[in-house]
Amino acid sequence: MKLVPTRRTDYGIRAMIHLANADGALAKAGDIGSAMDIPTGFLQQVLQELQRSQLVISRPGPNGGYALARDAASITIREIVEVLEGPFDAVECALRGGPCYWDDVCALHWVWSSARAALCEQLEAATLAQVVADDRALANGRAVVPADSHRRPRGEPTTDEPATSKGRRAALKPKSISGPASSR
Repeated sequence: MKLVPTRRTDYGIRAMIHLANADGALAKAGDIGSAMDIPTGFLQQVLQELQRSQLVISRPGPNGGYALARDAASITIREIVEVLEGPFDAVECALRGGPCYWDDVCALHWVWSSARAALCEQLEAATLAQVVADDRALANGRAVVPADSHRRPRGEPTTDEPATSKGRRAALKPKSISGPASSR
């Protein structure tokens, strides 16, 4: 089972990281796409959804662009994910498919509900500002790459050595993994 963000959420989080790093300056979609390796057509759709949800503002015109609607420290990763993917509600049975009924739960209900609640708790606790700080620390080689990182290139240090990744985009990590960027 893959438990990773969809491409839509991946692009949305990368765009939000770029906007947070812009420190309030307007950024054009093309510049965001180029900097974060996101196809501009898809990015436009994601930015429109983030704008509709009031996480992003936009200004039209030649001097226009996109910016965060509020401070990155007040935006949770859960907000971004739910805007782009929908709420984490238990609407479908984990085993049987179809609707989940409280009066007729499946054997996996309690385990699946607890796992979903733990994921929601972690996503709610993580702010965009924390993710941006982690991203900067990884890009500057001041953070350790978690041992369970599936994206670590060959020869890159493990958690025992400082990271030397160049050009790495966002690296989401659980709160329990601490590193130099942890100002939580």
